[in-house]
Amino acid sequence: MKKKDPSLQSRIVIQNTLPQHAQGVEDTIFLAYDVSPEERCPGCITKRDVLRAVQRFPEGQFVALDGDTVVGMASTMRTSHSPYRPHTSWMEFIGDKGIRNHDPEGDWLYGVEMAVRPDYRRQGIGTRLYDARFELVRRLNLRGFYLVGMLMGYWRYADELDPMSYAEYVIAREMDDPTVTMQMNRGFTPLTIVPDYLRSDPETGNTGVLLVWENPDYNS
Repeated sequence: MKKKDPSLQSRIVIQNTLPQHAQGVEDTIFLAYDVSPEERCPGCITKRDVLRAVQRFPEGQFVALDGDTVVGMASTMRTSHSPYRPHTSWMEFIGDKGIRNHDPEGDWLYGVEMAVRPDYRRQGIGTRLYDARFELVRRLNLRGFYLVGMLMGYWRYADELDPMSYAEYVIAREMDDPTVTMQMNRGFTPLTIVPDYLRSDPETGNTGVLLVWENPDYNS
């Protein structure tokens, strides 16, 4: 396991994404998903998408900076769609990668994407990006924050289990998943399994778990 570097951690700044960060966000996503710039990646957020998201919901876009270099990112949007209603696929829900379906009056925050460059993982950057979004929920007095965590560990068990069964084991904490278990440990409650959330992610079985964090300070 990579050791935490206090000097690196002290350098990292979390702030809202600005237009000048767009290329760095794209680079971070491609590195996080181990995709070269020359490869086709239909699900990867690009510079153009970042600029649109910043225009539509600037306070909901975040970057982690090491100096002037983007090393982590998180994108969110507001929605009026309750997490307790049936969910659709990622692209159908967000409208496009530039969050076309963002609802400025929505009372829930929805997690669109989050990524950290591989060389900067296990340094607490993900935690700080989550904390920034929790704080945004409180500041905007939203009902809560929800997302669909992809079953990033499913590929290890694909010969033994179908995605739904694996997800049930993870939710019951009988198996650990690198993404969904981490999100549950951060205070998210699993609500339901979402099959076909992504249409081109066989390592996860295209399946995710819908998780919600309800704002304890929400004032209706």
